[in-house]
Order: sequence, then structure tokens, then C-alpha cells
Amino acid sequence: MSIRFKQMLIMLAISLLPVLVSGLLSQRKIDSMARDIEATARFQEMEKERHYLKEKVADLGTSLRLVAQLTHQLLGQQQALLTTALAGPPGAEPVAPQQVIPGLPAFLVTDSTCGAACDADLRRLAGAGAALADLHRAANGFSLWHYAGLENGVHMVFPGHGDYPADFDPRQRPWYRAARDAGGGWLPLTIDASTRQPVLTATAPLLDPDGRMRGVTAIDLPLTRLLSFTSESAPWLNVAELALLRVNPEGGLEIVARRQAPDSAQDWRRPAHTEAFDALTGDDLKRVRELSRGDSLLVENLAMRGERWNLAITAVTDRDDSGVRGSWLALFSPHSATEAAVQAAVSVIKEARLTSLREHLYVALALAAVAALVALYVANRVTTPLVRMSVTARELSHGKLHSRTGLRRRDEIGRLSRSIDRMADSIEKLQLEQEQAYRDMIMTLHRALEKKDQYTAGHSGRVTRTSLKLGQRIGLDAETLEILRFGALTHDLGKIGIADAILNKPAPLEGDEISIMRQHPAFSKTIMKPLVRFKEYAEIAGSHHEHWDGSGYPEGLKGEEIHLLARIVAIADAWDSMIGDRVYRKGMAVADALAILEDEQHSGQFDPELLGAFVAMMREEYPAPSGAAPESGIIES
Repeated sequence: MSIRFKQMLIMLAISLLPVLVSGLLSQRKIDSMARDIEATARFQEMEKERHYLKEKVADLGTSLRLVAQLTHQLLGQQQALLTTALAGPPGAEPVAPQQVIPGLPAFLVTDSTCGAACDADLRRLAGAGAALADLHRAANGFSLWHYAGLENGVHMVFPGHGDYPADFDPRQRPWYRAARDAGGGWLPLTIDASTRQPVLTATAPLLDPDGRMRGVTAIDLPLTRLLSFTSESAPWLNVAELALLRVNPEGGLEIVARRQAPDSAQDWRRPAHTEAFDALTGDDLKRVRELSRGDSLLVENLAMRGERWNLAITAVTDRDDSGVRGSWLALFSPHSATEAAVQAAVSVIKEARLTSLREHLYVALALAAVAALVALYVANRVTTPLVRMSVTARELSHGKLHSRTGLRRRDEIGRLSRSIDRMADSIEKLQLEQEQAYRDMIMTLHRALEKKDQYTAGHSGRVTRTSLKLGQRIGLDAETLEILRFGALTHDLGKIGIADAILNKPAPLEGDEISIMRQHPAFSKTIMKPLVRFKEYAEIAGSHHEHWDGSGYPEGLKGEEIHLLARIVAIADAWDSMIGDRVYRKGMAVADALAILEDEQHSGQFDPELLGAFVAMMREEYPAPSGAAPESGIIES
């Protein structure tokens, strides 16, 4: 062997060694990062599933409680309406039994021998038809049927339909018997025979002036409007299931009906024979049986059908007289679906690893003379992007949802980075969708409050406009102004939990009425609390009656313990209450109101700097003062 040849071999070995070492080290880094990304993907998918399940059943629980309250109020109005109608003289001419006319109730007489008594009751009930239609519209789509049955066999339903079996008798139906025997209440969850929807039924008796039973009235509450699922950002929902559970006569659980989650708004499948559900045992079963209406929990690693599932469950009805919880809504998600999503991400990593290995071998053979440059190229081309992807994955696992790889490559590394970015997009989108869904629900409640209390409708809008003016004057940025706008608009949302007799009292509140009314900030804060990223909404709603000196309510916060935006809304709220008209008094003149606020600037109720800025702003808007200021004091809103 010649010296030249040996020299070539030595130079070749020396030139190849850095490339081979660099390739080996890069592959080890890829393997390590692949393991990190796989673990992170599994963690993210499982956390995403748990988070979705928890949030979904929590949202369902909140919606159930709120809709149940609305239904209870509507049922009370319906009971009073029909009791009054039955106690009065015969009214309008009813439509013929079994005849359906849009906008009018439909009637059915099950006793052909009833005669004049039934005719009179039909006319009395027909006279209440328009008011019953108004109640149905007031429910805003949250009620299905409004109906009543009398002891003489007369039956009325709105919206009207004539789809009854030949032997139908309202007096033999469970809703009638429950109200007659137990004085009304909620029935266990069932499937409506005509619409194939899961429904809850609220019942109440109809009594004559002497307290004798005249009949029963009821409202069916459909659940499908509350069941909204999407699989766009959660592929495992394609194989998830919804099930309606109830207690069977032996005290165990049984499946009443079930449905694939993405199709939850469609008809529910009823088992040919009632299916026993014995997957829940021990402490898990005890925890489920102890849930109250709207409460929810998550049961993990549940064994069912030969595999493991996660179960999110919420109670639909409360404990009955026998002490047994009646009905539940369950959402099942199989672990296999989550693992499939993880393996899909892992397969991309494995493909990228093989491709990277081939690239290193090709580079080593083609560029042996410039091995050092190739090693540097590989490090910059492969290792650095993977480090960035690993960092991104770790940041995502710690909740930094805006983190992205930022890589714009068209090779396998680029595909891997785009997969990670899409995973991050899905997680962030899920959180935004949940936040938007809850904000929509809050606005729905706000509109319901406006219908319940017309003063609040105008008051909230004026407080919002005034708050934004003051916020702009003190230099708040656009993002903070948007938070202020929504918080001010919904600051009195908790009034939906205040009785109408107090909320709409045509006189100043007294005694216990004031204490009850002062609970509305805490109610508002509770409703807003699930908006985790926008905790300012809850702070505005819960603190707009706190005082700068700590004498306010409900928590007695003091000074800068009170959120800045809540201090702004407090001033705007008081201003509108001073100059606005109430049913029991006229609003005061602007000049008088400004004089009071100037006197109150350092009294301790409001932030003195904010109040000074507000008064200056109003002096510019209303430059002509008149009259002397009334006596100062605590300004109530």
C-alpha cells in the first residue's frame, strides 16, 4: 500500500469522523426529543380530554340549574294563570278537540260523558290560551310543551298537537299522578314520545278556592339545546358516547337511552330492553348517587366493554322522597381514542427520525472533504429546530398556549413542527370556544334579566357608556376598555337570582329586602367565575358595591384591594341611579348630582382620584351648574 493511499485513507477517516460523530449525536438528540414530544403529546391529549369533559359537564350543570330556575318561575306563573282561569266564568270558544291551529292550544276530552262541565272548562282554558303562548315565548326555546289535565278528563297542550293514542288519559300519566299524589315537583328524566328528545318535567297541582284538586299543570324541559358538542378540536369525541342513566327498581343504575356525542342533538337510541349499568361500583357509585341537580364529577379509568374509559357525569334531578337520586347525564370517552391521537403524532416523529438518519448518511458520503462544515450544517439544520420544538412542547405542557415553534420549513422537520403547532392551535381553540360559549350563556342570562327587570335593561346600557367615557378619560387601552364594556354591561347579572317582588318593588326597599338585594354582587361573581382568563369580569360584578374606605359590601374590600374597573363601574352605577328615574321617584338634576359627588369626593365611598376625574368630565359635558346641592350621604344604586 502506497503512502499516498494511506494518507488518503487517514484524511478520509479524519474528514468522515466529525460527520459521523455529529450524525450519531444528532440521532441521540432526536431520540431524546422524540421521547419528550411523545410524553408531552400524551399528557396534552389526556389533559385536553379531562379538561373538556370537566368543563362540558360543569357547563351542563350550570345550565341545568339556571334553566331549572327559569322553568320553576314559568311553572308558577302558569299555575297561577290556569288557577285564575278555572275559577272564573267560561271564556273564549275553544278549538275542537284534536284540532290543531298554530298559535293556539290543542284540547282533548277523554270522558265522553262529561257534558256541560267539560264544555265550561274547555272555554275557561281556551281563554288563557294567549297568555300560555306568551309564557312559551318567554321561555325562549327552553320549554317543549306547556300542558294541563283536569280531574274530569279535559286535557290542554301548547303548542298544540293532536298526536295522541286512542286510549290516552292525562289522569293516568306519570306527570299527573306525581303532582296529584305528591303536590308537584320534578319527574325523573324521560324520552319524549313525539320528539325523541330527553326531557325533564316540572309539575304543579291546580286547586279550586276551597283547596280541592281541579287538575295538574306541567312544563316539559328539553335537554338537547344544552347538549352541544364538537369533534373538530377533539377527535376522540367521534367515538365518545352520551347516556341517560336512572335508578332501577332494584336500586342499581340503568341506561334509559344513549347517543354518540357528535350527534347529541338528534334522536336518542332507546335499548330494546333496559340495560343495566354496573360499571360504577364502590366509592365512585356512592359519589354519583350523592350528586345534586347540576353537580358533576369526573371518574377516570372506568372499566367497561373490555377497555378503559373516562366518565363525566352530571345530575339531572335531585333526591326524591325515597332518598334515591333519580337521573344523570353521562359522557363516556374511551382511552383508546386518546391513545390513537397520540400515536398519530408519534408516527410523524418516527418518520422524521428515519428521514433525518438517511440525510446524515448521504451528507457523510457526499461531503467527506468538508465534514466540519457539514457537521455544523447538520447541527444548525436539524438539532436547533428540534430543540425549539422540544422547548415549545414543554411550554405547552406548562400552559403557555400562545407558544409556537415559529418554523416555516417544507421538509420532515417542518411537518413535525406544523403538527406541534396544530396541536397547540387545537388546545388554544378549545379554550377560546369554551370561553366564548360561556360568554354567550352570560349574555343569554343578561337578556333574560332585561325581560325580567326593564329598569336593569336601560340602566346597564347607560352605566356601560358612562364607564367607557371615564375609562377613556383616564387613558385605558383598547383591550382593557373591552373588558370594562362587558363587565359594566353585566355587572348586575346576579339580579336574575332576586325575587321579582323585591326587584320590581315600586317603592324603596326596607329591612330584609335590602339584605336580599345586596346579595346580587355575590350572585354575579359566582356566574362570572368560570371565565378563568377574564377574572376581571367576576371582580367587576362582585366588587362594584365595595367602598374606598372598606364600608361597602359584600366583602368589605378597601382602597386598591378593589379592582380599578370595579371602582369605575361603581361611580357610573351611582351616577345613573342619582339622575335616573325610578318608579317611586324622579331622578335629580345633573347639577345637584354633581354637587353631591363633589362633596362626597373625600368621604370614603369612592376612589377620590377617579371621582375627581369623573366630576371634571361631567362638568365639561354639563357646564352650567344650578341650585344648591342636597344633603350628602351614602349614595345607593
